[in-house]
Amino acid sequence: MSPFTWLRPPDQSPVPPDPHDVRIADLIQADPVGAHVALIGIPFDTTVIGRRGAREAPAAIRRALYRMTAFDLESGLDLAGTLRLVDLGDIAVVHTDVHETHRRVTAVVAEAVRQGLRPLVLGGDHGLSYATIRGVREGLGGKPIGVIQLDAHHDLRAPLEGEITSGTPFRRLLEEGILQGPHLVQIGLLGGRNSRAYHEVARQHGVHMIPAARVHAADPASIAQTALAHAAAGTFGFWISLDMDVFDPAYAPGVSAPGPGGLTAFQGLAMVRWLAAHPACLGMELMETAPPLDPEGRTVALAAALAYQFLVGQGRLRQPG
Repeated sequence: MSPFTWLRPPDQSPVPPDPHDVRIADLIQADPVGAHVALIGIPFDTTVIGRRGAREAPAAIRRALYRMTAFDLESGLDLAGTLRLVDLGDIAVVHTDVHETHRRVTAVVAEAVRQGLRPLVLGGDHGLSYATIRGVREGLGGKPIGVIQLDAHHDLRAPLEGEITSGTPFRRLLEEGILQGPHLVQIGLLGGRNSRAYHEVARQHGVHMIPAARVHAADPASIAQTALAHAAAGTFGFWISLDMDVFDPAYAPGVSAPGPGGLTAFQGLAMVRWLAAHPACLGMELMETAPPLDPEGRTVALAAALAYQFLVGQGRLRQPG
């Protein structure tokens, strides 16, 4: 049985047709064959430690992304005719069974990677990263990969009494050998949000850490270059794992654990744009957007903009000439 049998059709809102105004929705092809990027939704937030609502993110981000134009004014790139995009829909999760949901996520992501697709995953809680990253690794036949994690938190908690949470994914990945510490780069860590004990876990594993304060004092491209140097060295490629709580609440209030002092929207967009245009980029996941916690929709709008920048980066890789 193909893992894709666990996928459900995407929640698509119609975009008014206009031949002079091509949108992302117009680029979606029905078949994954020949596609470059695959949208995959995971409406699951069972392992969130704090405030929930991230299960509603895939549909909300998809609606906002679909309305964005295929033409990127900043770069002059037209994704129409440059990037082939398929929306595989949402994985049929089991809200009462974390292990089964993770098994399905791993299988779907692995199959997408085997088919040569670059997954753009719309979560969902950050606990899912254990399953997505394991899936990427399996899809590559076990080849080593790096991860660039944009996050206010280490997410290196130890599972207490076996309980999997949104704070445990990277601890599990490191301890199970799916990911090597020197190949993990954590960008945007905040003071007052991470304990000494978990910081020490990161240090002992050789994780490269870039606090938010360092990002604020530098150019986003230089931070991305530093991260790439660690995540791509000695690996087949790197995965971008972005937790929306990495941003200051002024830009992304709709998250489980907002923290003042986080990144700006410009910093995040610039780094994603730069990283996604690198040939070693294997895909990206956007986690912890909780639409019910942000009635004004700022967090969803930013998440969609980040997804768009990923598409632009992937499109730049495929520009003729």
